[in-house]
Amino acid sequence: MTQNKAVVVDYQDLVTNKDVSAQIEEAFGSHDHCLGLLLVKNLPPTYLALRERLLRLASVFAALPEDAKDKTVHAASRYSFGWSCGKEIMNGKPDVSKGSYYANPMMDEPEASKVLQEQFPEYCHPNVWPKDSLPELEQAFKELGQFIVGVGAQVAKTCDAFVHAQLPTTFSPTHLQDVIQKSKTTKARLLHYFPQTGVTEGEKRDDMDSWCGWHLDHGSLTGLTSAMFIDESKEGLQEVACPDKEAGLYIRNRGQQVVQVSIPRDHLAFQTGEALQLATRGLLAATPHCVRGATAPEEDPARYATLARNTFAVFMQPSLETVVTEDGRSFGEWTKEVLDRYYDKETKEV
Repeated sequence: MTQNKAVVVDYQDLVTNKDVSAQIEEAFGSHDHCLGLLLVKNLPPTYLALRERLLRLASVFAALPEDAKDKTVHAASRYSFGWSCGKEIMNGKPDVSKGSYYANPMMDEPEASKVLQEQFPEYCHPNVWPKDSLPELEQAFKELGQFIVGVGAQVAKTCDAFVHAQLPTTFSPTHLQDVIQKSKTTKARLLHYFPQTGVTEGEKRDDMDSWCGWHLDHGSLTGLTSAMFIDESKEGLQEVACPDKEAGLYIRNRGQQVVQVSIPRDHLAFQTGEALQLATRGLLAATPHCVRGATAPEEDPARYATLARNTFAVFMQPSLETVVTEDGRSFGEWTKEVLDRYYDKETKEV
């Protein structure tokens, strides 16, 4: 396990169409050291306020009474809209280490036929919002989600140019841009990682994925904020520095080396997903990643018992009918198989 600095591009270089193909190859390409992750710096000044507002609300929502949270649970979509906690399978068991709030930040009502709505409820259902218990969540969620999609569209231009130069006859010069601009299946996930009570070095020294198990993103491009760590025992839910330097995001690069990655507070990260890997014939690859929880010293097992981690991910992915596999399966069909990895496919519950 090592620490490694991720590749960084300047937002202004993206919007002015500067050639950043070398950075794209270093971040997403086929070399062993490639992480499948790119950082974007010097974002528009509104970003930090949008990030702070939404990530703090993750702790506020998680602390609501259970009956208030239960009103936003939607089992028929495999918990892909509204609140989800303990429904996802990680490492062979229900994941209770975090809770998630899902919604489409681009539209509240699905633009899909009744047939698609019935066939793919994971994507074709109206958003569910806690209008009574936390009404401010809706605007905060949408505004940050739309901001990230906007930056993702700029990243997409550079990815398209790089891949099209390698695959001029088989890869559209606007493939990823079209995914982001035309797809109706964008999904965002606000994550709240609960404090790990009593987890010590002796118990968790080798448990790298204690907060989130190893997995691949199955969309095309994921936009990700830096994590906000909060000491929930203090009033105001102020952001604090993570006291455990080994906690956070880990990636297994294309050379199978495990690397710890830090996302600066004022940067956005973008990761490649499996759908983009398929579309680019592996030129741009999805990489497995996990989140390691804060681990308390053995002599003070309760040191981090009130330390939570909040973050926000936006999954930009193809339309349901888009063919993504060589055997002709659509994204909608293929993604059901992917969801079966993490949810009970018979009862849609765990």
